[in-house]
Amino acid sequence: MEMNLGFITLEGFMRRNDGNRKKLKFCFIACGQFGGRQGDEFARLGHKVFALNTSESDLADLKVVDKENILKLDGYNGAVKDIERGQAAVKDNREKVLGLLNNPDVVDADFVFVIAGMGGGTGNAAAPILLSNLSRVRKPFNGKPSFGAIVSVPGAWEKRGIKKNARWGLSHIDDLIKKNACGSVTIIDNDKLFNMTEGILSDTDTKLEWTDYGNSTLAALLTEVAFLTSLPSSKTFDEDELLDVLSTPGYFSSGKCYIHEDDPMEVNSLTSLIAKSFRESPTANDYDYELDAVNGFVAVVHPKHKNPIVSDSEFRTLEERFGRYIANAEKPHSGLIENSNWGTITSRGRVQEPETNKAILYTGVVCSALPERIARMLQEIDQEEQELEAKKSERKNKPSLDLSAFKTIAKTEVAATREPVNSDFDLFAETGKANTADDDDNFKL
Repeated sequence: MEMNLGFITLEGFMRRNDGNRKKLKFCFIACGQFGGRQGDEFARLGHKVFALNTSESDLADLKVVDKENILKLDGYNGAVKDIERGQAAVKDNREKVLGLLNNPDVVDADFVFVIAGMGGGTGNAAAPILLSNLSRVRKPFNGKPSFGAIVSVPGAWEKRGIKKNARWGLSHIDDLIKKNACGSVTIIDNDKLFNMTEGILSDTDTKLEWTDYGNSTLAALLTEVAFLTSLPSSKTFDEDELLDVLSTPGYFSSGKCYIHEDDPMEVNSLTSLIAKSFRESPTANDYDYELDAVNGFVAVVHPKHKNPIVSDSEFRTLEERFGRYIANAEKPHSGLIENSNWGTITSRGRVQEPETNKAILYTGVVCSALPERIARMLQEIDQEEQELEAKKSERKNKPSLDLSAFKTIAKTEVAATREPVNSDFDLFAETGKANTADDDDNFKL
């Protein structure tokens, strides 16, 4: 049976407290508004989460993150989507940020995720700074960075300034990836999330906000994948194999879908299932998986039963199809996991009939290049900026209006004003002192 926690639904192979008992220890540093909201959902599932922001109201909105793990950047109340202001806030609070980076929960976790929205000011500015410094406190995993990021990218409908911010943030993160100074970066594409949640209702038949859907679905997906690595099996997908994928520099896409007992398991159907798992995921999925994949995994978990839904031979065919799907990745990981608790324990501990009619396929791939839509959006923004600069340059070559001829005007046309005066007309600057009652005669007509 599924377990419900707020908007979050966990699969039936996880019991009520399993989210807290998983062997892999993830730590999340949530920056800015998007980071905080996504971090709140990970905290709901028992993960260690730190929240960092310039905005008092955004931090006050967090419902689950421990209060002692909330870091307010002093001297600022929001970054107004200004990257330079966000950078200044981080640097002005240097000691606080260094204290966070040296926290034992950050240093000793199996993997650390920095969460940030690429369209704003605080998260966008903080993410590259934190990622650049995590290598100083984190031990590498098998020679690769044991930290990465989860970032949201603006949708097609969002403002040009927001997209320009994303271009700045993604370019700095991409530079870290190319230098092998950052592990996998999970991209949440707002465009995809918005489109895939149209018409979806919550359990109370109210319209489900696409942002809530994305936050809760991603939290559940990563938690389930982390937990299944600790389940015993003859052909397991273990903790180190997942860490090997997450620590690989590149852009990470993950997904899942169901395999029912009456589903066909021929080659074409298996390829369609793999594609479906990514398509229905909260993460971006329009990568060139065949040519750009550098690492990945495929895992199937199903209830223990005398007639398994996915047999060993069928799983070998699935492994082969997945290998072709991400042909450029030489050594993808895999696992076929039987779970004896599945369906027998609900979130309230009541025994139910076992679910024996479905298995769950989990997939994950790290690619070396950005998803197609986002790469195209960044190119369009760059072209727009070039065209705008060309128009500005063209206007500079036009003769400007000479306003000096209009300096002399009738006194009746001069309007009184309280606006600050130009320094050329500042009477007090000439005298070096403010006028007093004794000086009034100097200003009488």
